[in-house]
Amino acid sequence: MKLLIVSIIMFWFSGCATVNPPKSEYKLNSQMPTHVGSGVACGDKSLKVAEAFSSSTLMALNMNYVQGTNKQFAYAQAQWATAPNQAISAKLLELIRVSNLFQSVQVSKSRSKNDLILETNIEDFMQYYSEDFRDSYANVAMTLTLIDGNKNSVVATKTFHAKVLTKTADAEGGVVALDTALFDVLSQIDGWLGKVCQ
Repeated sequence: MKLLIVSIIMFWFSGCATVNPPKSEYKLNSQMPTHVGSGVACGDKSLKVAEAFSSSTLMALNMNYVQGTNKQFAYAQAQWATAPNQAISAKLLELIRVSNLFQSVQVSKSRSKNDLILETNIEDFMQYYSEDFRDSYANVAMTLTLIDGNKNSVVATKTFHAKVLTKTADAEGGVVALDTALFDVLSQIDGWLGKVCQ
């Protein structure tokens, strides 16, 4: 009788416990584009890369996607290892440092006064599905503005965009496509900065 009661109690509590499988974590792994610029005008200038602006969804670890025209969801079993806003900002900073277009490149928290400031607005960084989930693509859009640090005036501004179809219509396929699209955008930015600094 005692064994029966203990079994019933254990069965009761085991039914209340829900085991959730661990989420898969993904990170951006975009390579750095080969620098093609031949800058000379910015070689004696210092640049501060301001913290990127973006929607709050890109500041979190949730991996979101859009279905159809206006329905947005989060993957249940996939998330970012680092918030996209931080990961993209780090990639952009690395790109500018390896380009050697500027005398020095400072992070946003630096207290130093700089000749130029680069502002970034991440307008889109998302995987999109058709209404029936048969087709999927990644979209990346960013606007960069180069500002004169002394005059607080705009030197140059441009929006960069890339759209890449996914090879598989799932979270992993979305990450690969977003990586490819980000590389495309970084390549465009590298070429643009090279022309600005001529």
